[in-house]
Amino acid sequence: MKTRTLPTYMIPVVGLLVLAGVFSNAPPALADCPLPPGVTPPADPSVTAQQVEDGNATLRDFALAVRERSREYAQGAATAEQAVYIGCIIRQDDGIWHSGSTYIVSLTPDGRVYVHAKDMSLAGRLLNPVIYGAILFALGVSPTDLANLASPDPAIAAQAFGAVMGTLSQEPDGAFDATTPIPGLSPGIPGASGHAAIYVEPNLGGAPIVMLMGFDLNESHLVPISDEAIDYGDPAITARDVVNRETLKAFVTQAGNYFLDLMSSGDLAALAKARIALRDPNGPWRHGSVYLYVLDIVSNVIIFHAAFPDKYEYRPLIPTVLDAVTGEFILPQVIEAAKSSPEGGFVEYYFDDPTDDTDRADIPKVGYAREFAAEIRRADGSTVPADFIVGSGFYGRAPDVVPDGPLTQVEATVLGDAVEGLTVEFARSIAGQPADYAYNAITDANGSLSLTISNADGVSGYYTSRASNADGEIVGQWHSIPLNHNQRQVLELTLGGDMKIVRVGPLTASKPVLAAETEVSGLAPNFPNPFNSATLITYHLSNPGPVQLVIYNVLGQPVRTLVDKSQAAGSYQIRWDVLDQRGVSLSTGIYIARLSYPGGVQTQRLLYLK
Repeated sequence: MKTRTLPTYMIPVVGLLVLAGVFSNAPPALADCPLPPGVTPPADPSVTAQQVEDGNATLRDFALAVRERSREYAQGAATAEQAVYIGCIIRQDDGIWHSGSTYIVSLTPDGRVYVHAKDMSLAGRLLNPVIYGAILFALGVSPTDLANLASPDPAIAAQAFGAVMGTLSQEPDGAFDATTPIPGLSPGIPGASGHAAIYVEPNLGGAPIVMLMGFDLNESHLVPISDEAIDYGDPAITARDVVNRETLKAFVTQAGNYFLDLMSSGDLAALAKARIALRDPNGPWRHGSVYLYVLDIVSNVIIFHAAFPDKYEYRPLIPTVLDAVTGEFILPQVIEAAKSSPEGGFVEYYFDDPTDDTDRADIPKVGYAREFAAEIRRADGSTVPADFIVGSGFYGRAPDVVPDGPLTQVEATVLGDAVEGLTVEFARSIAGQPADYAYNAITDANGSLSLTISNADGVSGYYTSRASNADGEIVGQWHSIPLNHNQRQVLELTLGGDMKIVRVGPLTASKPVLAAETEVSGLAPNFPNPFNSATLITYHLSNPGPVQLVIYNVLGQPVRTLVDKSQAAGSYQIRWDVLDQRGVSLSTGIYIARLSYPGGVQTQRLLYLK
């Protein structure tokens, strides 16, 4: 874990970065924003955005009221989490701080969007210089200083910028309008009007904060990204390179260091532009399902989300999203993994991302998260901790979808110490080509795993395999594993590198009972799981006697009895077609298989996806 001491003016920057999260589609209530312990929420502004929308107040009334509340809260703000809270409530469309086209946009002094209450996907972007010039002019900046800001002479430009800062430090306000054509300069920019107000942020070393109200700022008001010079940081492992746990861990670690370096630089513009770099689908930090997020530890608020910033940033992420297979909350698992060691940790879960039409709950997600810490120095010499988590992940393969073409099924048991939760990967061994570990599975408590290998060009040949632990360390490797298409191979793999072929047989639609599974009574993993039409439930009896196999829903209600009779010792398989006792199709969801047998009872979760 790294610790950095940041300049005084970085406190609001961390706050701005921390202002992120998740709301539902319905307008959220104020209570959805997490209030940091010991913090008193600021009073509502004396004039609300809803009053402006209703015509009962002016934009200037609202701007001055917001400025007054901003001053009051800034005086008492001592932690990054307090800034998180403010950013959260100003994004709520509840008629107080944000209603319709009346909302708050904040700018860095160079005219770059930092917080956009309505659309955080625009954060980091540079405002059209004509619009920003109109805003500065409305705030009392002289035409001469505005012209000199663009001077090729650095000394003249610096002197003009100092003069602009001097004017803004007086906390002016004024209505601006860039919609009117200016001969020889601007044809007029539709929608570019509103009210601007300045307040001096004491925690930012006395820097002026530009706040805009009534300006429905959109993409047309910004400088095209192609016209900007963006520093991407040149990561050694890019998002495109993330294909397994090892590369995922390296990707997240360097992203966290990149983030900390930007924070410690004190360059507000660089921090703002970093949002552009991290979100760019053609850049090194985002590719397909691989993207970064930053989560504040104290408030559980996402401070940055590369893929869906407007949906998630500046909004609280509450632990309501469940793993589709285990039924457990995902967020606590991510936080636990990040805190599990100084280098973070991995988490695997099943979840259907509603923002991704190509995703399904049966496609496994492998995530890696790591905790970072910054120590921020304030203007009075005190320090403020800012703890956050940087994470990312990648999609696995849908286990119940078998592509067309030749395929083979591998059942393997890893033997040795600490064999649960290992990621075991297989790749075709082709001379002169790097191994493509495209097939993987996670070992259960017994070290067992199951995966299907398919390829339109054929699967027969020799394979190499490796196992990595939760830290991404390679703990076992195996070579020259012969696999043949349309076969089921049962293997034993010792962590020392030995490989034993236990059984080879023809591939059928059902899953066999492994040798390790036939030694004791109980359920074997059902196959497939998740499933979309039917699943095969396998169990073994060491002793004869009465057996009952019943399917329950998540409410604990029995929906189907599959077995209820005495049986001899041996292995059994039964197909469940997701019908209830009356023959009616059941809905998508999690079901529980309960097996009672001589000497014991065992349950197992089944995930049905249509």
